[in-house]
Amino acid sequence: MGFQEKMAWAMAAILFVTGAAYYGWVFFASSELGQAPPPILPLLILYVVFIVIAAAGMATVIALTNPSEANARLDERERMIQFKGEAWSGRALAFLVLLGLIDFAVFQDGNRLFHVVFAALIISQIFEYGLQIFFFRRGI
Repeated sequence: MGFQEKMAWAMAAILFVTGAAYYGWVFFASSELGQAPPPILPLLILYVVFIVIAAAGMATVIALTNPSEANARLDERERMIQFKGEAWSGRALAFLVLLGLIDFAVFQDGNRLFHVVFAALIISQIFEYGLQIFFFRRGI
């Protein structure tokens, strides 16, 4: 397994765990309030900072296991895998945001729209890394 595939696994795991934790809080707060909670900026900043730190830490650990692999330029296959993952992830993001807009048109809840779009961002990134893993495994 190469550096790019290891990073895709790590990022998918990081985003899945942090997204589940964030939306656990959202669902808990929703049940307490009876409606979607408003976005809390300090929590969002903490979320993003944690992801950046976790990603940097994982990249460092993975790079230390094989430094020459970490510094290598992407070959044509790796570039194609990243491109295809990004392209499909963008389509997924557009679809999920469109669903969020339809949800907003029906329920007229801006807080809910925020959380739906934020979830769309997280899900599309997990989808991108999942596709990269799939393409690496498939041998594209």
